[in-house]
Amino acid sequence: MAFDLDDEEFEATRKLYGLDKKRNYIITKQQFVEIIEDLREANDFVEETNDRARKLKDAIISDFYNTMSLSISHEHLVVLLLEKMFNDKDILSWWLYELDYGRNFKMGNLQETKNGIIIDIDLSSPEKLYDYLVSERDRNE
Repeated sequence: MAFDLDDEEFEATRKLYGLDKKRNYIITKQQFVEIIEDLREANDFVEETNDRARKLKDAIISDFYNTMSLSISHEHLVVLLLEKMFNDKDILSWWLYELDYGRNFKMGNLQETKNGIIIDIDLSSPEKLYDYLVSERDRNE
């Protein structure tokens, strides 16, 4: 359900929760890190469970190993919400899925050019990913 706040309601809400006018990210860095860690743990659990089920000799039981994926079906929605919060179109999903929740990140994976100089972006932790997403959102507003 969507709702809109008029300027007065928004200002009252902003003051109530101590949100900076420009930096109303809804979640803190610590909350972001906890969400990423929870998603990673759930993903690891499902992968381990699926690997064990694949090794079972009983075909009837192993036919159902993929049902464990249903236990984290909310993951797509959580990632989508985070992407919308940070106005991100591809970095978060890339970091989570292509880089295995950042575990496979290496310096040089993400670079940008500033004043003709190539700069490596460090996304080696959820905290650094959060800082990058915040800075990109601020830069693009």
